[in-house]
Amino acid sequence: MVATIRTRLFSSLLVSILLICITAHTQVPSISQNSNSNHLIPLADSLLGDGYQNEMFPGASVAFLIEDSLQYLNIGSAKIEPQSAVSEHTRYQLGSIGKLMTAIAVLQQVDRGNLDLNTDISEYISDLGLEFKSGDQPLTLHCLLTHSCGFNDVNIGYMAKDAESILPLEQFILQSNPGLFQPPGTDINYSNYSYALAGLIVQKVTGTEFSMYVNENIFNPLGMANSTLEFPEAYESSDAYANAYLKTADGFEEVQIYPRHAIPAGSLVSTAEDMGLFINALFKHDARLLSVSSWDLFYTQQFTNHPLLNGYSYGLEHQNVNGMDAWAKGGMLPGMLSHILIVPNAYAIFSVVNTDDDNFGEIFYKTLFDNTRTDISLQPDISEGISTKKYSGVYRNKRYNRNTEENIISLFRGAFEVYDNQTRDTLVVYHNGRWHSYVPTEDGVFQNTDFPYEYLVFKEDSKGNVEALYRNVNIGGLSIPSSFETTRWYSSPSFINDIYGIIPIFTFTGLFFILASLFVRLMRAWMKDFFKSKVLPARFLVLFSAVIILHMLHTYFVPFQLLWNSQEFLLGYTSSFKIVSLLGYLLVPLAIGLGVYIAKLWKKRLGSLFSRIYLSLVEASIVIHLVFLFYWNFM
Repeated sequence: MVATIRTRLFSSLLVSILLICITAHTQVPSISQNSNSNHLIPLADSLLGDGYQNEMFPGASVAFLIEDSLQYLNIGSAKIEPQSAVSEHTRYQLGSIGKLMTAIAVLQQVDRGNLDLNTDISEYISDLGLEFKSGDQPLTLHCLLTHSCGFNDVNIGYMAKDAESILPLEQFILQSNPGLFQPPGTDINYSNYSYALAGLIVQKVTGTEFSMYVNENIFNPLGMANSTLEFPEAYESSDAYANAYLKTADGFEEVQIYPRHAIPAGSLVSTAEDMGLFINALFKHDARLLSVSSWDLFYTQQFTNHPLLNGYSYGLEHQNVNGMDAWAKGGMLPGMLSHILIVPNAYAIFSVVNTDDDNFGEIFYKTLFDNTRTDISLQPDISEGISTKKYSGVYRNKRYNRNTEENIISLFRGAFEVYDNQTRDTLVVYHNGRWHSYVPTEDGVFQNTDFPYEYLVFKEDSKGNVEALYRNVNIGGLSIPSSFETTRWYSSPSFINDIYGIIPIFTFTGLFFILASLFVRLMRAWMKDFFKSKVLPARFLVLFSAVIILHMLHTYFVPFQLLWNSQEFLLGYTSSFKIVSLLGYLLVPLAIGLGVYIAKLWKKRLGSLFSRIYLSLVEASIVIHLVFLFYWNFM
């Protein structure tokens, strides 16, 4: 724990020093919302240069729109080996920015009277036979576009091995229905399935395949000739495309991007030049895309977890730029990170880097925001006498699938720990590379002392127990509204790591017990009385050996494989995983049989007292393992 904190503090210090160095020679006077923002372009250019020199990304492209001036900034490599430079014509895979195409497509059909945002979606897809148990609240396009329907998340099998393996949209929707875990309208939980379903509804009411619809109704009218929702084959070897890279301690490592089945949820491929045309249309409320009323919906917050927190419009995430309303959408793929930011009456930006490390985005957008200031000053209004103790604990992001093994993967990828500083009546948390202190402003609401537009909002159940935490998660400098839930001691990352992690190690000692028993039997071939009274029956050793070996195989190839190589499962379950998973069911009757036999050993006092105690502990560990498998949906 201490080493982790030291590493985090060291990383935070490096980022802070870099931020100071970057801003020291680029800082300019603050501007108001309606003043000229042209000085931001050389500032952005300088930031890109510093980021590249500090090896924060291989390559980057930016389209910057201020008033009627659209400028492109490019630096670095689209491919490292063989090297090729990026330009505004370089094609990037932009992921979830494509959700904006889906939202616009839905609103276009609302404009044409074919869809209604508040109608039960079953009216549009009645022929599919899909069932969503949502209680009294219907599923609507409103909740689909604001990520508030309450869907479980879909990750395993979300991607395809190649373009030929992509499922037709309707087939994907039917096969991948994750079900609802809470009623619609409860809170925000980012959902790719929601946008895939919204895209299918557009496809149904128009009779046009979704990708073709976007080409005809969005790309073509705007002149986005190099944009598509189709996956680029052999992009790694084409000079037209940027390759994707993971940031490592030694530099950058190339990583492959795979096509997604849920095309309306984020399969956009485009260039900075085309995205410049797109942000120009968004910024100016282009009538070729939407009516005035639909643009109003597009730029109005439609759902939020709490009035103090950012929420969603239909497609966009609300942002607070130092007291100024702004709108954004990001896209993250393995090795790619992109953003669109719209600051009304000021400017619009599209940015992309071909790595998914977001340190540069943190610096880039923070510096731009610091130079896009209003005169609004917000200081925490501290409330006295509010107990902070009950809010401390570990919270997990609610974006996961409660019905599959993904349950445990998200536990380690979305955990957020809140510490209680009782001496100062504050909460302390670590995020975005540094420690933050939050003070209570009212019961259940805490405000960041250094960044007053950041809040933690807690929700309690009818008994006064904290059940949820709401906050804006910062990725690459822009915030995403997110929902978290409390974890119990038995479902926390520390329990899995520190307590359950002992179980496989303890069971592994069963091999030594088996070897020791075999050694005793071999010794008896020469010395008939060697350990005679302590030898266990052969049939017991066979049963015990089968349980131990089966337990070890299952633990390694199922839970551990899923946790260590979770990226592989984006393409679906591996064949070895499917086969070995069945061993878990075989382990149940064998464990029962072993338990019965151990009870007989105690009754007849067979073997030594030590062996009976040890075997009982092994049986208990196997039972715990089976409970673990059942609880985390491995069985």
